[in-house]
Amino acid sequence: MDGIDSLRHAIETIPIPGAPPRLSREGAAVGLALLDTSLRLNHVRRLTERLTVVEHGTARRSTEVDVSLKLLDEGQRQATAQLQDLIGQEHGERAASRPARQRSLWVPLARLPRRDVSPIDVFDSAGQKLPRLTQHEASRLVAAGLYRLLRGILAGDENAHTAKHELNTFLFQVHEPRWLIQQALLTLLTERNHPEAEFALAPTGGTVPGYGRQCREMALDVLSGCSELLVEYAYLLNVAVRDYMLVVALDDSVEEHRLSYETPLHVDARQPVAKEQWRRLASSRRGYVVSYETMIPATLKSYHLVARAAPEAEISRMYLSTDADQYQVDGLAEDLVSLAERQDAAPLQEADGARHKILELQAQSVLRRLADLVRRRKWEAGQSGVELSPRSLPACHRLAAAATTGEAVRTDSGELDNSLRRHPEFTAANLREAARELTEREFGQDLVLVNGVIDNEARAYWRRSGRDSRGDHVRVRATLVLKDSTKSGPLNVTFYALAVATVSFVLGWLLVGSPWPYGRAATEALGHIGDGQSVITLLLLLPGFLYSRLSLPPRRTVLGYLGTLPQALVQLSIAAIAAFAATVATQARGEVVQAALTVAVALPVLAALVLFGQASWRESAIPLSRIGAPRWAGAGAWDRRKPLDADVRFDSSGGW
Repeated sequence: MDGIDSLRHAIETIPIPGAPPRLSREGAAVGLALLDTSLRLNHVRRLTERLTVVEHGTARRSTEVDVSLKLLDEGQRQATAQLQDLIGQEHGERAASRPARQRSLWVPLARLPRRDVSPIDVFDSAGQKLPRLTQHEASRLVAAGLYRLLRGILAGDENAHTAKHELNTFLFQVHEPRWLIQQALLTLLTERNHPEAEFALAPTGGTVPGYGRQCREMALDVLSGCSELLVEYAYLLNVAVRDYMLVVALDDSVEEHRLSYETPLHVDARQPVAKEQWRRLASSRRGYVVSYETMIPATLKSYHLVARAAPEAEISRMYLSTDADQYQVDGLAEDLVSLAERQDAAPLQEADGARHKILELQAQSVLRRLADLVRRRKWEAGQSGVELSPRSLPACHRLAAAATTGEAVRTDSGELDNSLRRHPEFTAANLREAARELTEREFGQDLVLVNGVIDNEARAYWRRSGRDSRGDHVRVRATLVLKDSTKSGPLNVTFYALAVATVSFVLGWLLVGSPWPYGRAATEALGHIGDGQSVITLLLLLPGFLYSRLSLPPRRTVLGYLGTLPQALVQLSIAAIAAFAATVATQARGEVVQAALTVAVALPVLAALVLFGQASWRESAIPLSRIGAPRWAGAGAWDRRKPLDADVRFDSSGGW
């Protein structure tokens, strides 16, 4: 349920208060200022996240924020400076009893999803823990601000001052509907849980709607009747219902602050047993794929992501992508389609008409934006070491060239015509094809490919390129591919399998008296083994001793996940030699012992060959298109294979 639906449900289910809730005007101003600051975060200069993959399905995330108080505007400073006095009044503290102290500003650092909220400690650069505004206090301030904002929006409507109109009655005559909305906002924001689905209480038979029902209906009717006025308000309410604000007190005498805190991650690692085992087996060849998603403020100019793995694992590939340009690309695709329709409808013969000039200016504006976007993507591709071929976006390249090369055409009179509409490539077909390419090739997703990895750490640096920062956040996607840096696990298992096969083969040779354990004589010899106890002891003792020297990693670790296939092959080899020992112990027929001996030799050899042919031993990189990179990068335009599913997904947004 979004914010407005949750508010409606709260109005339906919360008892009507007998008096207005205690919401101060000063608190409303501070609450709106905090909400505005948390949306813009214009005081955050740089954001650095450190992601450490500890075990399979387990990771730690620490965030470092560079804050500049001089970037706060005067209204934000005044509102946040008053917050300390409001907190004291809320707890009944007298102003005269407060000791003199340095002036502090309460500043929002981030918005955290309510779904996975947990206690968070914020530290400064000296390691000192900073005071935090409680979620209850922040929610009360925001609730007061949202109610004052709602009343101000409704009071600005022309019907608000019309006598006998429902809106006038709601604002100035009947109090209970307003109190109900105040209490609904306060309950919705201050309580830990919020409604996931609506429920209705059954009415009692033999009753009719009374005054309480009329008050609820009036509050709901006002929200429904003024829905067009409340579009932006609904967005703010949705943000307030969905997220908590992380607000800390900073020393106003210091302008630059560097803060750090740790927040939980939403982990999606549970899969069906069969699918989980298949992924484990496949990871031995392709690597351990980690997907990480987070959201950063749309106004943020710089973002760093530092990824670390266990010392035994290495990061073989990593990329970072954001949807910072998605609004621009969506608008550009719509403009290209609109231009194509107008190009079909407007005749070129009207070279001097107003319609032609307007369309020419629109064409220049749209194609310049397209050319600049293509230029940025080509620079990103060159910096990342991937190819952005004109063959993958032919129409976009042709139109970008028409806008930037300065080409003209000659008219019938021999004069030069610089009009874009007369350019040979400016056709309705090319415009529609370019719009399709922008959408299908995921041109709204940028790319930062990490080429330099130091040991088990990789760093990705993103900086906003365009000027369009619409929306309140930018979604960041990063994918890491981890591999075994030691390469000792598969090698040790290969040698172990060959040793087990050698033991079985040599023992069969000694029992039969020939390196070829087949034929009538060999079958009779295997069916009448004299000292079976010694054979069983040798078959179980020597492989068991070698197995104890393997030192396989625990299953929960990343190396244990990557080593699932070698571990499975080790177990198969042990099972094969155990079956051979069982046939000897039960004094089975010669044919059965002969078959068990064949399996005990062939299966470990086959396991060694499988491990020897594993691609994870060699220096090979998974194509970007297979790990979810934008399709415009590299061979993504031609690779029709489905991207690989990540072995684990970490999401800091709590699933929103």
